[in-house]
Amino acid sequence: MSEVIFAELVLNDCVLRIPFVCQMCGRCCEMLGRVVFDPAENKIYMEDFDVISKHVNVYDVLEEIKRNLEVNHPVLIKCPFLKDKKCSIHPIRPRSCREFPVRGDEGVGCPGLKRLREIANAFPFRSLDLKIAKIKDLKRTEVPIKYLGIFLMFNPSYEELKLFLTINKVFRNKRKV
Repeated sequence: MSEVIFAELVLNDCVLRIPFVCQMCGRCCEMLGRVVFDPAENKIYMEDFDVISKHVNVYDVLEEIKRNLEVNHPVLIKCPFLKDKKCSIHPIRPRSCREFPVRGDEGVGCPGLKRLREIANAFPFRSLDLKIAKIKDLKRTEVPIKYLGIFLMFNPSYEELKLFLTINKVFRNKRKV
């Protein structure tokens, strides 16, 4: 949990952060993956591939692609690291994958982003900004306990609640908790 994506809401009395939690549906990987397989060079071209290849046996990945594709020219393929709708290299995934959906949904229909917006719309915000930050560098915002109550109405998962409490500091009646 080194980075967190969140919606930062400016309310009348504070700044509140609502965490984005990936639902692991694989849609972004299927629809936004920019991976090119070149059979003539026997190579995969993708963002941050040098970093990934230090941790993954690239030859196994190439063999699997060749078994499933019969082409003799470079082709755009879905991410070869997507297995059963889950990222098999999640801790070392490419930069653009780490940043999705900060720049927007891009037509993916991301259920995690839909949920984030649903929760955010329950708050009287003046502005909303999607952000990404390293948790260790992020100073927690101070929010009244009433906003935790609203957040809890959405039956957050353990991960959502943990992140909410990690990026927000909840206080009650001038006394910080």
